Amino acid sequence: MKLLFLLIPIITFSQEQIAKGFVLDKVSNEPIPYVNISILDSQIGTSSNEDGSYSLTIRDKDLEKTVKLSSLGYESSVMPISLFLKTGEVFLNSLVEKLDEVVISKKFEEKTKIINEIREEDLCQGYSSHAENPWILALYFPYDEAYDTTDYLKSIRFHFGNFRNKKAKFRLRVFSMGKDSLPDKDLLKESVVVSLKKKQKTVDINISDYNVIFPKNGFYVAFEWLYIPYNEVKVTYVDGPKNKNKRKGIKYAPTVSGICAEEGEFKLSIYNAGKWRFYAANKYKSDKKIIPAISLTLSN
Repeated sequence: MKLLFLLIPIITFSQEQIAKGFVLDKVSNEPIPYVNISILDSQIGTSSNEDGSYSLTIRDKDLEKTVKLSSLGYESSVMPISLFLKTGEVFLNSLVEKLDEVVISKKFEEKTKIINEIREEDLCQGYSSHAENPWILALYFPYDEAYDTTDYLKSIRFHFGNFRNKKAKFRLRVFSMGKDSLPDKDLLKESVVVSLKKKQKTVDINISDYNVIFPKNGFYVAFEWLYIPYNEVKVTYVDGPKNKNKRKGIKYAPTVSGICAEEGEFKLSIYNAGKWRFYAANKYKSDKKIIPAISLTLSN
């Protein structure tokens, strides 16, 4: 008796692809660290590392979309995902901006004013960021005539007091407000990357050297998470009926503290999927909104 074996090839279909490469300055060929890389119309993104390298997992359902690369001091670049997967090097052009007229005057440190002063007991919940949802969080500060004699931005304080963060790095961003009332242009022309120590409760960032004057239409202070290995924290998510479902994942440090405020008291925006939009998050089992705990110190 002859036995006939049918050999049936097993075909597997990849559900995702990995884009790897470097982001470089087009003129100097130097690597650009901490570039925000976002797939438009999705919740997927990452940051380039200190050496400009990046690695981004792209799902098959996103292959027809586009990717946007943006960084302080550079023109944004948008390209199809199909091209992004093939190229190993992405070059960005330096941003050339026409500078406004600068009036130099004597500046004294005799007067200071604290805006949105926060005590540790004011802290409630907070904001963290996960690999599936990269973002930048921006809080709007309106102008007040009371700031006329102290209209220089001296320092910015972020609070972390009710979270036990590991060591982490994040970037401070300061934006003007655009015609759509969303963040627009960077007011700091240099990258300000801040290192946070383990369990550090607050960090004060002195930006007096930038001579930023409080704009009459207000401005945004933003907290930018950096999606780099240094900030990775392994976590276990619990959900489902009676919290029985468990899955492992990655979140990115640090978790920034928030205060709880009434709706409409503050204006908050996020940068996600390559664009800015207004945002509001409720405190757990409450109608109050979670506002990132950010304070300003003004001087004359």
